[in-house]
Amino acid sequence: MTKSNNHKYVDFIKANRSEEQAEMIYSQRIKDAQEVHRKFSSSFEHRSCPICGGSKVNKQEDFIDLYSIVKCRTCNSDYVNPVPGAEALDFYYNNCFSNVQFEKLSRSRTGASSIILSDRLLEVSRIIQSLLYKKDCVNVVEIGCSSGAFLNDLHQYLIKHELEKRVILSGVDIDESAISNSVTEGIELHASSAQDFAKNFPNKFDLILNFELIEHLHDPYEFMISMKNILSNDGLFHFHTPNAKGFDNMGLGYNDFRPLAHGIFPPMHLQAFTTENIVHFAIRCDFDVVRIDTPGNFDVDIVKRFISRSEDNKSNFHYISSFDENQLAIIQSWLRDLNCSSHLVVTLSQH
Repeated sequence: MTKSNNHKYVDFIKANRSEEQAEMIYSQRIKDAQEVHRKFSSSFEHRSCPICGGSKVNKQEDFIDLYSIVKCRTCNSDYVNPVPGAEALDFYYNNCFSNVQFEKLSRSRTGASSIILSDRLLEVSRIIQSLLYKKDCVNVVEIGCSSGAFLNDLHQYLIKHELEKRVILSGVDIDESAISNSVTEGIELHASSAQDFAKNFPNKFDLILNFELIEHLHDPYEFMISMKNILSNDGLFHFHTPNAKGFDNMGLGYNDFRPLAHGIFPPMHLQAFTTENIVHFAIRCDFDVVRIDTPGNFDVDIVKRFISRSEDNKSNFHYISSFDENQLAIIQSWLRDLNCSSHLVVTLSQH
């Protein structure tokens, strides 16, 4: 993604969700986190570091006084340990109301003008165009596609640019209800885990996409190996994930109110990625790094709006309230240029 509009202030509430929606989803996510812990904590599983495989850790502050968070002494990564198992995660994604709320929000943005969707569409379309220089047809799959909102918008974009016959789109999501209520037409969607899909689907893909997925996974290493097995030799694996070292994640901790989920937010976000540990993770999974970037637009507005709710009232970040919008826009452009915004974009290739 190109870093355009570097000095244009972006209002999170106008571009993403209202404060009421943010409050509603956040409150429900906390209730759901408490319910999952109450029902399943006795079956939570201890694990090695999901990033590097290390076993030595330092204890961090618990999430909502329930979930244990640790920091790996080898790669400095934060992760949930013990971690909710398959049964707990299945319950969370298929029964907890916060996911229904978020799905409704995502559906409301389908086909609408949005800085999120427009940037993402341009980003993915450029990757597809680069692949079409080398291939007559590009096979694309989105893992964690939910009801197919992004694939639908991508399909309409391809039609507009007369590329739909050269690009095959498909999607995978573990949420059966989202798949059964698809917003797409003519795009094949599969209700399956990523690992089962990789085992059972014989085709190779030229472009594998996922957006804010790997931080949710019980075993992201196993997932990456599965994706490697279905990626074509000259294909690309492109994904987004929160950058835990990004400005708004640093300004608002994982036990503060946040309108977007922090890099750590169990049982949803189970490990936190950064521009640093993602390189270690890629090497461990035998991928080459093509690109790492943090082109996010929301950091300074999120911190300015919500740091007053932070428990750390002595934080230096409180000075952000004294800056005007022009100054904040410049700061946001610096965050992007320094790879310090909280939206992490990664493109990998076969080693």
